[in-house]
Amino acid sequence: MTYNKNNILYSFSRKNLSQKDNYLSSGSLIESNNSLGIPRIFIGNLNFNQSKILNYKFSISHGWADKAQYKEPPFLHEKSLHIKKNVSGYDFILGLRHFAIWGGKTTHHGNLSWGLNDFIKVVFARPGSKSSIKEEQENALGNHLGVWDFSLKRKIRDKLYTLYYEHPFEDESGARWFLNEFDGKYGFNISNMNLSLISELVYEFIYTMDQSGSQGASDSTYGWDNYFNHYIYQSGWTYKNRMIGNPLFTVGKNPGRYSGGIYIINNRIKAHHFGLAGKIRHNANYKILFTYSKNYGIYPDKNFYHSNGENYKFDDGLEQLSTLFEVKLKNLWENISITVAYANDQGELLPKTDSFMMIINYKLQN
Repeated sequence: MTYNKNNILYSFSRKNLSQKDNYLSSGSLIESNNSLGIPRIFIGNLNFNQSKILNYKFSISHGWADKAQYKEPPFLHEKSLHIKKNVSGYDFILGLRHFAIWGGKTTHHGNLSWGLNDFIKVVFARPGSKSSIKEEQENALGNHLGVWDFSLKRKIRDKLYTLYYEHPFEDESGARWFLNEFDGKYGFNISNMNLSLISELVYEFIYTMDQSGSQGASDSTYGWDNYFNHYIYQSGWTYKNRMIGNPLFTVGKNPGRYSGGIYIINNRIKAHHFGLAGKIRHNANYKILFTYSKNYGIYPDKNFYHSNGENYKFDDGLEQLSTLFEVKLKNLWENISITVAYANDQGELLPKTDSFMMIINYKLQN
């Protein structure tokens, strides 16, 4: 259900409306197409509002997470703000996407505050009131996470060049002070190329090894950001047992960890991702994706297993290679289109998998 007026969209749906990833990308760090969309009420701009100084767009939404391993499902708060400035033919875009899981009821912490005053505190990332549990009175109410978005675009003749960077944060150390240094997703995209064989290409480098330091958070340190996990909401940044953000962050279980349920078991990653698309002939398009990653688990699990004198399987990094080949044949045999795809996973992180897909579309005549 959507309604659009004066560049403001009002919606109730599962779709991620505030940002669309390039179809060759590995996916946004914070919210990709890897999981089923979260149902939410959305109000915001899809396109930039024009002004004399800066162009801008803003959105806010309220959603409902799944029950997962909780007694009652929590809520999801989301807001985003992006500003754009054109200087000498270059488009500079700076954005912030902020999410929070809050409310609900968990086994270990009971009922979590969810009134109107609590909602306001979540919006502004403030500590909880006296009715909140002790930990949320000392820290921000709810599980807060998000990304800073930076991009630079320039059109030269028939090509659009884009440089972009997503910087993740789990707390103030990453959001305000950037203590997690160079963690993030770095990307380069060239599109609208006239060459029929290659019309678009993408390269991305994902690096999340720092996490504000290898020492756990204390009065003097801010380490172990532990992206997409949380001590209260122990299913982490997941929906229906799938990672909401970039799929390179791995969901799984480990005995005795995080209440024995699913969580993000791998968030320290070095990865290279390539995407290529174009035309083989006038009615045949192709897409190729290639991702190589080395995976180092999470800091808290590493500390847990080492403290118990046990082996930690991620110690030396687990290698993984994923590929996708897709061909789409358009307008065959009276408006029939066929898409054929082959995907492969192999390495030390995930079981070896070969997948095949075929889609047949028929377009009705007007």
